[in-house]
Amino acid sequence: MIALIRVGLLLFGFLGLGSLRLLFIRRKERTRERDLECLSIVKGKLKAILKISKVEVHVEGLENIPKDEAVLFMGNHRSDFDIVVAYSLLNNVTGFISKDDLSWIPNLKPWMEELHCLFLDRDNLKQNLKVIIEAIQEIKRGISFWIYPEGTRAKGKSEEEMLPFKKGSFKIAEKTGCKIIPVAMINTRKIFEEQFPLLKSTKVYVRFGEPILLSALSEEERKHIDNYTEEKVLSMIRDLKEIERREREAKELASKEQ
Repeated sequence: MIALIRVGLLLFGFLGLGSLRLLFIRRKERTRERDLECLSIVKGKLKAILKISKVEVHVEGLENIPKDEAVLFMGNHRSDFDIVVAYSLLNNVTGFISKDDLSWIPNLKPWMEELHCLFLDRDNLKQNLKVIIEAIQEIKRGISFWIYPEGTRAKGKSEEEMLPFKKGSFKIAEKTGCKIIPVAMINTRKIFEEQFPLLKSTKVYVRFGEPILLSALSEEERKHIDNYTEEKVLSMIRDLKEIERREREAKELASKEQ
């Protein structure tokens, strides 16, 4: 409970006093340097949240993220901590395409907008089309995006129980020709949702897969790009769970030998 209170105080301070800092930042011309400044600030706060929550992050595949071009990240989604973990690892300006559920939190939306995040309204198809069009324009300007093609958080017992990837999520890559970076995460739900309202010390495993370029795929693979990408993410989830299993067995063996 103490960890949760500390996280609450950190967020309260950031969204309170931090909003004043954002006012000064917004007086500057919107440039890549300004974007990176905001990313650095937010990234620092989210890393602090992970530290308070005693979350250890095992990450693989960062070398698969191009450094000089915008990409579309696509991953599984089970927890609000998915975004916390993701931003703690990103070095390039990246906007999330998010449901508008988070936009009601005081002073949070301006920071998200500063990071180029876009908000979907599940009940407004016309507005959602505008969001996709705006994301396409942003990627052409060099801003990467992270989208959860399941459309909402999956709540099954295992990360392998993903919801079907929505085909519309891939329009951004189809219209821009950008690379898709499949991303798999496991254990994020254990941090908070599985023992609400407590925070639990957890080891999260993350893998960024090899880039998917639509133009390099066969016609059949492009036709079913939703299933193709879903299988890539599922395969990485299984690999991460196997790594976790081996680490756990090694610790148990070492404990018995002591």
